[in-house]
Amino acid sequence: MKRFIISSLVFFLFTASAYSSDHVGEINRFTGDVKVYSQGSVQGNKVLEEGVKLFVNDIVKTKRNALAHVSFADGSRAVLKERSTLEIEGIQGLNVQNGKVLFNIKKRGRLRGLMVKAKSVVIGVKGTKFLVDNSSEQLNIFLKEGTLLIQAEEGEFVKYSKKEKDQFESYKDGELGEFDKYKEKIDTEFKEFVKEFEMSAGAAISVDGKEVRDIVIPPEIEEEFKLLDNSDQ
Repeated sequence: MKRFIISSLVFFLFTASAYSSDHVGEINRFTGDVKVYSQGSVQGNKVLEEGVKLFVNDIVKTKRNALAHVSFADGSRAVLKERSTLEIEGIQGLNVQNGKVLFNIKKRGRLRGLMVKAKSVVIGVKGTKFLVDNSSEQLNIFLKEGTLLIQAEEGEFVKYSKKEKDQFESYKDGELGEFDKYKEKIDTEFKEFVKEFEMSAGAAISVDGKEVRDIVIPPEIEEEFKLLDNSDQ
C-alpha cells in the first residue's frame, strides 16, 4: 500500500511538473466573449476573469466584438481582434487559424526565433511588431518594426515586384495591341520564384495562394497597432 502511495505521488509530481513546464502565458485582459479550448476540448471554457493561464496546444478564440490580450512568459504580447483564433502549437510556435492577431515579440538573442504560421506561410520572428490578417482568402502581413523571414511551408512563392505593376499600368495607358507579348516579357523580368524572403519595417504583403505582392499599410491598420501599446495596461 505504501509503495502504491509513493508511486502515485511520484506520478502526480511528474505530471504536474510536465504540465507546468508547458505553461506559455496568460490572458491578462479581455472584452466580450472569449473561449480557451484545451487539447481535445470541444466546447471550450469561457474566459470569466483575467489571468487565465495558457498552455501548449491551447486554442484561444474571440467571438464578435470581443478582444483578447495575451502575455507570454518571455514578455512578448499578442492581441486577438474579434472573430480570431490563435493556436499555441508549442513554446516557440503559434498558428493564426483565422482573423486578425497583432504581435509584439521580444528579442530572443541567439535563441531560435518564434515561428508563426498562417495558411501555408511560416513567419520567422525575432523581436518585432507585426499584424497577421487571416480573415479572407488572401493573407495580409503588416510589419511595424523589426524584420520578418517569410517562408513557404511547401514549394516556392511567386513574388511580384512593385515595378511590375507600375510599368504594366503605364503600358495600359499606351498601346494594348501587344498585350500578350508584353505580359510574357514582364512575367519573366519582374517576378521571381523564392522559397523565402525578408520583410523590413514599414513593409506589407498580400499572399494569395503562392503569389506575393507588396501592399501599403492603410491608416486603420496603423490605428490597430496602438492596441499593442495598451495590451499590458
